[in-house]
Amino acid sequence: MRISITLMLLLLVNASVRAETTASRLVCNPDRIKQTNAWVDCLQKSLDESEARLESITAKIAAAMQKADMLDEPKRSENRELFETTQKRWLALRDDDCKSYGAHRAGLGFGAAQFRLMCLVDESIGRIETLKSRYAEELK
Repeated sequence: MRISITLMLLLLVNASVRAETTASRLVCNPDRIKQTNAWVDCLQKSLDESEARLESITAKIAAAMQKADMLDEPKRSENRELFETTQKRWLALRDDDCKSYGAHRAGLGFGAAQFRLMCLVDESIGRIETLKSRYAEELK
């Protein structure tokens, strides 16, 4: 009886996770990728790609800030440094948040690594979209 209740709970949690439409699920849909190792590999590849895009976008924005003539030096450099520092803090917060999320989800019977990777991909893609929207002129 206890095993069947646990199995039912795991199936319910799994169904609710599958129902979520997130960036990581769109890129690496576990309903299509049946092998766990292949799914984790897909998530890791997506994370690597999103982090590379994020780094590229951040560099372009910082360069545009440094060239902007709306601010005089040293304010221009201070503004660029603030942006770069904020991005480093955002990355640290993302990493800690996703580590906590993964550990929590693992407590529900799933692997922490998969949920941590899903969170990292989702947050990174979300940050890319935010920066692209906020700094559209700088990224032209």
